[in-house]
Amino acid sequence: MEKTTSTEVPLAEMKEIVKSFPGTLAVDKVDFVCNKGEIKGLVGENGAGKSTLIKVLAGIYPPDSGTIFRKGVKKRYRNYSEARKDGIGVVYQNLSLLTELSVAENIYMGIWLKNRSGSINWYEIRKRSKKILDEIGVDIDPNELVSTLPMALRQMVEIAKVLAQNPEIIIFDEPTAPLSKEEVVELFKMLADLKDQGKGIIFISHRLEEVLEIADIITVMKDGQEVITEKTSFFNEDRLISSMVGREFSEIFPAKSKEVKEEEIFSFEGVVKTSNKKVAFSLSKGEVLGVGGLQGQGQIDLLESMFGLGGCEDLRIKILGKDVRVRDPFHAMNSGISLIPENRNEEGLFLILSVGENLVASTIDKRQTLGVIQKGKENGVVEDIVERLSIRIKSINQEAESLSGGNLQKLVLGKWLISDPRVIIMLEPTKGVDVATKQQIYRLIRELADNNVAVIVYTSDMLELIGVCDRVLIMNHGFLTAILKGDDITEENIMKASVRGIDMLEAGVQ
Repeated sequence: MEKTTSTEVPLAEMKEIVKSFPGTLAVDKVDFVCNKGEIKGLVGENGAGKSTLIKVLAGIYPPDSGTIFRKGVKKRYRNYSEARKDGIGVVYQNLSLLTELSVAENIYMGIWLKNRSGSINWYEIRKRSKKILDEIGVDIDPNELVSTLPMALRQMVEIAKVLAQNPEIIIFDEPTAPLSKEEVVELFKMLADLKDQGKGIIFISHRLEEVLEIADIITVMKDGQEVITEKTSFFNEDRLISSMVGREFSEIFPAKSKEVKEEEIFSFEGVVKTSNKKVAFSLSKGEVLGVGGLQGQGQIDLLESMFGLGGCEDLRIKILGKDVRVRDPFHAMNSGISLIPENRNEEGLFLILSVGENLVASTIDKRQTLGVIQKGKENGVVEDIVERLSIRIKSINQEAESLSGGNLQKLVLGKWLISDPRVIIMLEPTKGVDVATKQQIYRLIRELADNNVAVIVYTSDMLELIGVCDRVLIMNHGFLTAILKGDDITEENIMKASVRGIDMLEAGVQ
């Protein structure tokens, strides 16, 4: 049971909270405290109950039993609107923005500022939106449509939206997932300022090094229960992982191939539109190719072009020595090319459809006879991939939107594995997933490469580039600035090529 570490009345205190869903006890008699001027880390594997617990605090789910106190006063919020009015704000992992509205409209959605006449005061809304954005170090025009912004800036707009409500308690659910290392530094400065202002902050992340850096106290959950709550100084990464999974992890990444075969299985040439520079590379059998560099340097354009989504011109793609023409995603899929998108919810899944329907969505034509779907064969394929990837579900008919982030990512992976790809491109494949799921994805990546699938991984996590990949391409402003392999794949070399890559090229350093 968690004990309050402050003599002040906590900003929020949850006692003996229980929340269940059909077939699942999501939160089992959990105590949780949020104090003034404190950053509280909350960690655990996907499905551990973290998100359910904070949704109970935020009024999104009613507890089955237990009590919530707000500054010592017993509360029962019927919805998020009531919790928000009582000073609780949530920065969601799955953004709640309306992309076809402006930044300012999103920030003040539901809390419109009005003139004396009762009409909306757009001038004041834009002015205050700009002030909030400046305070968190984001240079965005409040009139800009959210749809034009990259994911990292959308995340910052989501944060600004919550700060506009001036909450006392701010819950950050995986806020750093779409951010670069530099953007995380700026976010942490903002969290420190909020802490100094006396805000209570709950920080949820699967990036354990970040939790250890920013949190004052850490609570670990597993299987719906609180495992341990201690000051951050009590933990190191190994101890934190052990608390989360119930066992020690001596190796995070699987062993790399001892010998990469010389036989080429995939090659690419193209001109990146943003730089008008040619990029060319190839993969050999058994090799995992990483693509890195600072975010927004043309990596996504490059990789999405292989799936027929533009970004590059004058494409020349070969698979096993044969020319492949990729005009659009349909041609890419027919050629054996698969893409795991960065934004799985919007681009990789149909959240309102079932687990089974999502898994077979890209290969449905393979199990039809005269236009009639062979349901028995289809269910067999679905059940096999669910078992292979250990996707935690109650039924293949369960709606996808009810799954945790890690299981959603497995769903996207499973959909493409069923297609038996020859080339698989993964954009941020472990974003927002827990340690155990990350390890499973790492093993899957190596298994695919060992089975002669061309695997290309784009990740902003430097440790993943080092631990997973046999070679790493670094890009800067649309240029290919370095190709690292073997012992040369180090944090120092990746950063040098990312930050000073163009200078290195001009100096003849590769």
